[in-house]
Amino acid sequence: MQLRPYQAEDQGALVDLWYESWRSVGLQTPIVTKADLARRMPDDLARRWTVTVAEIDHEIVGFLALCLEEQRLDQLFVSPGAQGHGVGSALFNVALRQMPKGFWLSTQPNNHSARAFYERRGMSVDCTDRGMSGERVVYVFPSPIG
Repeated sequence: MQLRPYQAEDQGALVDLWYESWRSVGLQTPIVTKADLARRMPDDLARRWTVTVAEIDHEIVGFLALCLEEQRLDQLFVSPGAQGHGVGSALFNVALRQMPKGFWLSTQPNNHSARAFYERRGMSVDCTDRGMSGERVVYVFPSPIG
């Protein structure tokens, strides 16, 4: 697996991966459509995201989007076929390196696989509130003590 910075030509593949990963979670009502993601991505890339792409055999299998100014892990998605093979862990480790003082993220309450993934990596629930797309669970990853 290779981790590398986002390149402009990755945009279409990232939108596809983002959408397919969302669909694979098993939520009854998808929060967004593929068209929503295609409209959103250029703005997020221009305004706030630092993106790392994961590739296996020149195929994009995951991506991580960080909002460094907010110390927030904004997006971490892995293609359904690559889940469970260390891609998410490798991307999460990029977040740890780039935000060593700690960070936060939010996810849907019913996204049990994502929640379990973050909890296995030491994140803890900070609160549950209402975000732009409905209820969300906010996780925090504190900086190491010492």
